[in-house]
Amino acid sequence: MTTVSAVMTADPITVSPQTPFKDIAGLLTGNGISAVGVIDRTGTLVGVVSEADLLPHLWDDPKPRRRARRLARKATACTAKDLMTSPVVTIDADDSLAVAAAKFARTGVRRLFVLRNGKPAGVVSRRDLVRVFTRGDADLEREVCARIRQLGWGPDRVGVEVRAGVVTVVGRVERRSDIDPVTRSIGDLPGVVEIRNRLDYVWNDVA
Repeated sequence: MTTVSAVMTADPITVSPQTPFKDIAGLLTGNGISAVGVIDRTGTLVGVVSEADLLPHLWDDPKPRRRARRLARKATACTAKDLMTSPVVTIDADDSLAVAAAKFARTGVRRLFVLRNGKPAGVVSRRDLVRVFTRGDADLEREVCARIRQLGWGPDRVGVEVRAGVVTVVGRVERRSDIDPVTRSIGDLPGVVEIRNRLDYVWNDVA
């Protein structure tokens, strides 16, 4: 199983709750990132300041009666404590890419801060997940073949072809119950768009 830690950007840039507005703006632009984490004295992630949290400072009228109170507060905030969005949407470093994809879909956020043992370990974006599908077919085919060999099937029994991320598996195995494990074994490989399992079997051991 490919985990979030394999695709995340490690060692995220963080600030303290007292970090000034201009310092945060400098970190975002200087490092080409869209958000920084806010950590307290214990190293716990307590919030996130993103580009969107800074933009209210450009409003002509920051008064609460004209804007949502939460955003109006950001329009006059001077430190990370008042700028940050909290609580933070996080994910564990050992969670799968499928869990990350589901959380992105459910929350609509652009990035997830990654925790390991409760502390910030990285950041994973939607683009990081999409990037796994740019993997080359030859590289993916080698890993698919390796997974199938681990199941005990050599190229004389099971053949593999990968085109545009679509994995086609052909051949004949001993039992019908041997077919599904092949699909499960390669289904979580990064870069797999679709699996076409066309394996045949010698005898049917499935009721």
